[in-house]
Amino acid sequence: MDLRQEEMLGRFTSMEQGSWTTVYEDWHEQNGNGGIYCAFAPTAMRTRILKSPSWDVSMSDFRPGFSQHRENGEIVTRYFRSSTEDGIEPLVLCREYHGAVPSTRELAEHFRLYHNLYWDELSAQFTQPLDDGTSLAAVKLTANKIAVRTKLLRQFQAAQGYDLILYLDSVCMGEKEDALPEAFDLTTDTARISLHPGDRVGTGKFTRLLGTRVVPPPSFEKRGIWPFEEEDSHFPEFIIATDSDGDEIRYSCNLDSLSNYFGANPDAPHYLTPVYFLREVLQKYYEKPELYTVSDGYLSCASLWGLRLDNSAQDYVVVFLGDLGRDLPRQERDYWRSFNVTEDGPPSETLIRRAFLGQPAEPTAEDLLVRSNYLTFRRTWEDVYGWELFRKPEEADAGLLQRLRLPLNDSQAEFESSIRIMTQLFVDALNEREIQKRLPDRIDNEKGISKFKRWMEQQGYPHAERDTQFLRNLQEIRSKATAHRKSSDYEKTLTRVFGDLRGPAAVKTFFTSALSMLTGLSEWASEPKPPQE
Repeated sequence: MDLRQEEMLGRFTSMEQGSWTTVYEDWHEQNGNGGIYCAFAPTAMRTRILKSPSWDVSMSDFRPGFSQHRENGEIVTRYFRSSTEDGIEPLVLCREYHGAVPSTRELAEHFRLYHNLYWDELSAQFTQPLDDGTSLAAVKLTANKIAVRTKLLRQFQAAQGYDLILYLDSVCMGEKEDALPEAFDLTTDTARISLHPGDRVGTGKFTRLLGTRVVPPPSFEKRGIWPFEEEDSHFPEFIIATDSDGDEIRYSCNLDSLSNYFGANPDAPHYLTPVYFLREVLQKYYEKPELYTVSDGYLSCASLWGLRLDNSAQDYVVVFLGDLGRDLPRQERDYWRSFNVTEDGPPSETLIRRAFLGQPAEPTAEDLLVRSNYLTFRRTWEDVYGWELFRKPEEADAGLLQRLRLPLNDSQAEFESSIRIMTQLFVDALNEREIQKRLPDRIDNEKGISKFKRWMEQQGYPHAERDTQFLRNLQEIRSKATAHRKSSDYEKTLTRVFGDLRGPAAVKTFFTSALSMLTGLSEWASEPKPPQE
């Protein structure tokens, strides 16, 4: 048994030196018990706090309340916002109810608000949202321990100019035959720690390690929030061209080092130099539609940031070099650089017309056209007929249209994802109930596509056969593709529907058919005399 408590002493004297700092802990074990606590205090109190290793506060302090004393023979009552009147501020509030209800451990509101922390139910921890749209674990909580990211503690200290006070009280139990270490009392400019050995009457030995440490605040420049945020100085180089030997030419995306139309840096590449990326760069944004929106020519992260881009090109995504430095958060630039490739052909006509000619231009990419036409068609149809042909997605599927895309690569996963999402939007979303209301009779086991075809033929829609064949093909490919084991029938189905095409090229034919269907239905619905029910 380590009655000298060397391991505990080493831990206590270096608690704030890692990524995480334990600010609260209690333990009750067979061989010992103890606790760790912390508070913030004005630096002027440092000498008083270090007079003794004993704690200046109790874990259950800091409740508002009253005090009473006599003045001139009369009782004077005073109200206190906190039971400590000397400026010590807790970080962890220990709420005790003496067994009536479970005790709680709460994080001080001042600290939570300073760093704009929110409680994440999924991970059961406080989290800090970052300006790039991601979140960082800030406070880890378990039943008997709370750890805070050290950088956040230090920034909070810097803001107030307060010391961080760390407290330790650790009791270690030993056996009768164990030798007791010598007592000591360690005093430095920032610590007061003592070890007290003793006998447990008739049962054994023990030592008590008691300590108080002061961690001085960093400089004010370390406050971490406006106007003291860290300067953005990370501007990686991107491939912008190749030289006569085929070697890559790279240049920084720092807009202050680029040329422009106003004469800046005339020997440097222009702000509007196109930079090429594999289409897979957009995958993480498509897969999180609750946070990111990939629209025609623009990528946005909630209302935090946005990036102009050319996503109409068939094989690549193109972004201007200056926009990478100006509009992308620093955390995103390395991610984009990992998908950077050499130039391979001009940007899309859409980008050229919009960026250089100042002309309005429709996107040329089939997936962007389908997405915009789908929304327009749903509004048109409901305005004309008063009901939805394609039902609005449930909340869990609200991001389906945002995720609809041509496959970003040749993988089976991307192929299946595109097929599945398109099927959900065009087949599963068919409003069978409203269609059935408009049919003269009900046919047992009639499926949605068949109902749709029967009604459209009844109403005289000229492309009923073409559009329902597209829907049947889509549904069949989805059924075959999502099977756990692909049979030989799967390949036969692909050949029958797509011929020799596979991967993105095959899916593109479905997007073309979807566009034809949306265009045909929109024109038909907009005719002066809509079909009678």
